[in-house]
Amino acid sequence: MKIIIDKKEISTLTSIVYRAASNKTTIPILSGLFINANNDSGLTLTATDMEIGIRVSTSNVQILNEGTILVNAHYFADFIKLLPDTDISLELNQEKTKLNISYGRSSGFINTYSEQEYPNLPINKIKPILTLPQNILKKALRKTHFAAAANHFRQVFTGVLFDIVDNKTVKIIASDTHRLAYYVHNLTEGKLEPIKFIIPNRTVNELLRLLEDSKEIINISLSENNIVFHKDNFLMVSRLIEGQYPNYDQVIPSTFGMAVKINSHTLLNTLERAKIMPSDQKLKIQHIQFYFDNSEAVLSSYSELMGEIEEVIEQIEIEGKGDLKISFNTNYLLEAVKIFESECDQINITLSDSLGPAMLKNDKDENYFYIIVPLRTNN
Repeated sequence: MKIIIDKKEISTLTSIVYRAASNKTTIPILSGLFINANNDSGLTLTATDMEIGIRVSTSNVQILNEGTILVNAHYFADFIKLLPDTDISLELNQEKTKLNISYGRSSGFINTYSEQEYPNLPINKIKPILTLPQNILKKALRKTHFAAAANHFRQVFTGVLFDIVDNKTVKIIASDTHRLAYYVHNLTEGKLEPIKFIIPNRTVNELLRLLEDSKEIINISLSENNIVFHKDNFLMVSRLIEGQYPNYDQVIPSTFGMAVKINSHTLLNTLERAKIMPSDQKLKIQHIQFYFDNSEAVLSSYSELMGEIEEVIEQIEIEGKGDLKISFNTNYLLEAVKIFESECDQINITLSDSLGPAMLKNDKDENYFYIIVPLRTNN
């Protein structure tokens, strides 16, 4: 194999792919980057750790000799990124099983792995499921994935649920049982079969890194127990999380006793200050208490070790019964408020009582809401 390619081109491709390779040494070939140079399909780079796989290709390459090679993905990516902006020559030395890399009058080489047992991506039986604009998918994942659990004895809560309800609706849900983020997108065309699947949060994080803020379509397909996201010159495959996702509609409150409209920027700043307060040694969870009374809210955060913060937010709008105390996990509330603060001036918070779940919404966006369960505290 021998190719010549612009450094920026190969560096961009490698930066997309290499994170799918394993960073463990137990199975060396899974830490590899598989490079395939073909006159018909151009240059293709593939990496997989058997949980996730990414493949990209380009025709912006000069192929002098066709061939394939497997090198360490992380080392190759780091090395290529630091090369000068010039044409790069990659040539396989078959006798020494090394990849020679030449750039200007300089050169180096990387040892190669045996590629004979490198696994193919599991994409032989692709079944199209759904197509979405990239910006819509990116928005939906950004506004939901943070509510999934980092670890949970029920693995379904460590992923994001896609629930295609009918021909016109797809719901994207994440929850760790203490909070729930809900996004719904109404489809304009196509006939879809109802189906549910759960994507690992690691996969979601990679998608958020790679999706563009454009209306260009991304295709979503199933291949046995794998989900496949693909478009021209790009493909990402991931194992799905097995298991039955609970009925999330049951945890969405249907009635509320109080509705509060509060300035999102003011609330965000208050929560940021409360976050620096160390957690209470008894509860061991950072929390903030709200006291709503008529047209103002008093927010307080207390630490036996460090002190107390109490702030008053005036000129809020309250409908329904007043005089309510309720406490929330500071970080859980802050993560949601950051989402709303980026898109609206006023957050609508609906509540029932001090122990009932609260719902946060942007009144101008019916496609998204966030539910958070309050904390039980001694005061």
